[in-house]
Amino acid sequence: MKIFLFIFISFFTFTCNAQQLSESEIKQQLESLNSKTSKSRDSIFKIISLSNDKLKATKVASEKEQLDYYIDNLYNISDRNDVAQLKANLNFTKKHPYSLYSFQLVQQEISRQPGKNFYDEYEAIYKNASPEVKNSESGKKMADQLKYFKQSKVGSIAPLFSGNDINGKPIALSGFKGKYVLIDFWASWCAPCREELPYIKKAYAKYKKLGFEIISVSIDSDLERLKTAISKEDISNWKHFSIAQNNTKIEKDYFLNGIPHKILIDKKGKIIGKWKGSGNLNKITLENQLKDLFE
Repeated sequence: MKIFLFIFISFFTFTCNAQQLSESEIKQQLESLNSKTSKSRDSIFKIISLSNDKLKATKVASEKEQLDYYIDNLYNISDRNDVAQLKANLNFTKKHPYSLYSFQLVQQEISRQPGKNFYDEYEAIYKNASPEVKNSESGKKMADQLKYFKQSKVGSIAPLFSGNDINGKPIALSGFKGKYVLIDFWASWCAPCREELPYIKKAYAKYKKLGFEIISVSIDSDLERLKTAISKEDISNWKHFSIAQNNTKIEKDYFLNGIPHKILIDKKGKIIGKWKGSGNLNKITLENQLKDLFE
């Protein structure tokens, strides 16, 4: 019996080891797996570049509007392409828990737009990773990232923060219970952030009396420049919170990797919407969600 058990264990170990690919083989397989989506991404951005050149040369307002819409749709197609590639890489990494290369590839995407809805997949990959991968620099980094990812994802209770607004008056997220709150992470120097302000202003004017509030959280280091932008954009009628002024870790708490970045919170403080980046698709999704809530 002992001899049979030894033979079985030896065969099982040999079979598992035989299936374990080297890191160079892992890299080759991933490059092959991603070849189509990588080519698609390159093609899309070539068209975007050409379209932007055409947009700069166009002076007719109607043509500019059409090109803007076309370019925005191209970015949406690019986002879907990135999500498709990430899904493929996540599935591959689940099957190769010993591969540091594969793990690093998906870990680098965890806080970007394509990964925002894949917390469960990331958690499963981390839990399934080999001890060597977990103890690597990337493994330790993902463990930390998952903590902040989990608390800032849709369905979680929004992390609380408090301090003073840009006028020196006390402000705390806990004081907004009973209202729907849009937290808008932005900066005065962020062009895409400022381009979105007109539709945010429109939504605020439409739903404020129905219990809708906005807290703009700025990552500006220059408070005077921020105040000038607020005045110029005519958005002083809602709350403004400066990260630099309050020396807070709100960026980490909300798993911020770039701006614009928006979080919608319900009356009980639960996150019900999250948008990373700009674009017409995000705008339409947010507008539709507010419409469902208030109309």
